[in-house]
Amino acid sequence: MQNPSHPMPLPACVASSLVRLLTCTLSLVAAGHCLPTVAAFGAAITSMAAASQPADEKSDDKAAGSDGAGAEQPAPLLDENGNPFPPARPTAPAFNAEIASTRFAELAMADALMEIALGELVQRQGESAAARDFGQRMVTNHTAIKLILRKASGDLASALPTALDADQQLVLDRLSKLSGAELDHEYLWEETLRQPRSVSMYRWQYENCDDKNLKQFAVGTLPIIVVHARVADEVHKKINADEIRVQEKRAEAERKAEQARKQAEAQAAVDAAAKKPQRKFKK
Repeated sequence: MQNPSHPMPLPACVASSLVRLLTCTLSLVAAGHCLPTVAAFGAAITSMAAASQPADEKSDDKAAGSDGAGAEQPAPLLDENGNPFPPARPTAPAFNAEIASTRFAELAMADALMEIALGELVQRQGESAAARDFGQRMVTNHTAIKLILRKASGDLASALPTALDADQQLVLDRLSKLSGAELDHEYLWEETLRQPRSVSMYRWQYENCDDKNLKQFAVGTLPIIVVHARVADEVHKKINADEIRVQEKRAEAERKAEQARKQAEAQAAVDAAAKKPQRKFKK
């Protein structure tokens, strides 16, 4: 940051122009004319500073501005009919299943609470029998899982969650605004994000849990969780078959677009290298 006690010196051309401006102003005042406004002085100084800016700095400023809101946006991905693809669906976030047994108990209880809430919602507001049946399965199984987990947790049971956390509540609130087929679709998409994490979490505890009771719980519950993931995938592929195909086409279009971009960059580099003057070496 510039030290206020040592202001940056003005360019020589600006300083000389400023001196002429002040001299002219004083002459006008002496002759009885009105003193120019502060705004007029500022505009004049700004204009002179801009005129004195080196050409390369101006081009740098212009290039920097092109990276902002005015920058050219990439062309939207189009399908075979020339229509834009819908937005890409989110993928399951990365999850590290290597967690302590106490943390496993907390997450398993949170998952049970969420699956019960989602299953009850789709039973009330869903449309397809497949989605509603799966929701009923999740409510029944996770109600039992919740009771068994609380017993297996022993002294930890009092620290386990009893209600949805803020992030879970946001998801439930979003889905609660939907009904019918729209809810069926979104519920199954949500399950495709949730189930892989549950399987990996239970599987790691099945193999590594250091708490005897929680390990027994994981061993007995993992087969149920695996079935949940399989059935969720089957129902998802049935209810969301059309959108799954669209998302696969979108992913393929993205791969092709990225490949074309890299090829264009490589060709541009070759063309730029060809335009460079060749150095001549003395024999």
